Amino acid sequence: MIENFFNWINDRHEIYLHRIRKMPPPWSNDPIFNQYKFTNPFRENDRVTIWMRDNWTNPNHNKPHGQIIFNCCLFRMIGTTEFANQHGWVDKFNATYTKEVIEDRLRNKLRTFTGAYIITNQGIKKPKSEVVVDSFLTPIWEEQEALAKVAEKTQSLQQLHMAMGNYLGWGGGGFMSYEVVTDLNYTPVLDKAKDRFTWANAGPGAKRGLNRIFGRELTKGIKQEKANEEMKVLLSKKHTYLKPHVPIKDVDMRTIEHSLCEFDKYQRILNKEGTPRSRYNPYLDGLKHIPIGGVQ
Repeated sequence: MIENFFNWINDRHEIYLHRIRKMPPPWSNDPIFNQYKFTNPFRENDRVTIWMRDNWTNPNHNKPHGQIIFNCCLFRMIGTTEFANQHGWVDKFNATYTKEVIEDRLRNKLRTFTGAYIITNQGIKKPKSEVVVDSFLTPIWEEQEALAKVAEKTQSLQQLHMAMGNYLGWGGGGFMSYEVVTDLNYTPVLDKAKDRFTWANAGPGAKRGLNRIFGRELTKGIKQEKANEEMKVLLSKKHTYLKPHVPIKDVDMRTIEHSLCEFDKYQRILNKEGTPRSRYNPYLDGLKHIPIGGVQ
């Protein structure tokens, strides 16, 4: 099953390479890949992340680290390029303005919040715009310097992830804070993170993937520590199973965690355990720019 996991990475990255080289579809002989949508093994190659890097973080790489942290939080909490493009980067946070942009877009039925994941109100009985801005984002703005100090002192994705988990909207399973620290790994805030190849925050899908690979019941709960150790085992096998077209040096713990979730989705389809909501039409797809593992 370990080999199957790495074959998923091999095959999915080959599809990506065919796309950016503008080869005509279909890009795979596998009917599952041709019918259903799977994200790239490398999260940095996803469309929204590319936009964020090119239009959000890279142009502002010389800003104070706390400001970069907050703006990554703002981007991911809303999650759409349309909102970010209208709102703009924040040098001085104006909560009223941010709420007005959100409310205006929602009122006009414009795409605002991402559909890739769900932001709940955490039980707070207020409009979503107020909860997101006042309860989730404002405390991050106010504590940005403290969070920046954690990043600068530790140069650890895990330590900043833990620090962010103390704030409402960023804790729980740690999904949102994990998205942010991953973004920060490609900014001056955490581009020298010492634990890029030793730590990842395994979500439910990744844990199911680990259960499949290591022969456990799919619903068996596993602690983060055990999941992390097993992901490190998988990472240690990359030189054995990955093919030359995959940039092995870029395969880190996030790549393993991210791919485990998608591998689990693939296996569910293969084993007729269910099907994803999204089907894939390559003829409607388009991609302009990619940095990782692309054409040299």
